[in-house]
Amino acid sequence: MLNGVLVATGLVLISLLTIAIPIVHFISVPLGPFVAGLIGGGVAKADEGQIVKFGLYVGALMTVPAVVAIAIGFMVDMGEPWNILIPVIGIIVVPYTWWAVTIGALGSYLMRRGEAKQAAQNAPPK
Repeated sequence: MLNGVLVATGLVLISLLTIAIPIVHFISVPLGPFVAGLIGGGVAKADEGQIVKFGLYVGALMTVPAVVAIAIGFMVDMGEPWNILIPVIGIIVVPYTWWAVTIGALGSYLMRRGEAKQAAQNAPPK
């Protein structure tokens, strides 16, 4: 599960790095955690009992960059809108990441389960 959590966290961080790219950030930032959960859940092979735990682990790892963003927002004077927005964004990132990664991991599990059912139906009888 650790490999899947690290892959998902890396993908979320990569999607957050695209904030500076115009137009792309409207797609990559909101969808990044879903895709990370889908891929990371597949790597971790998270089943029914591990999906929420997987999302919590990724969300917990995302607290590190969120705390750094909040600290930077309080320490550096970047002008009026950014002094408020950076701490707010830092606080919103963690619950959204947990939710989106959990939904992505659920999607990954349902796809794997559907493939297994289809493979069992198509298997020749013994």
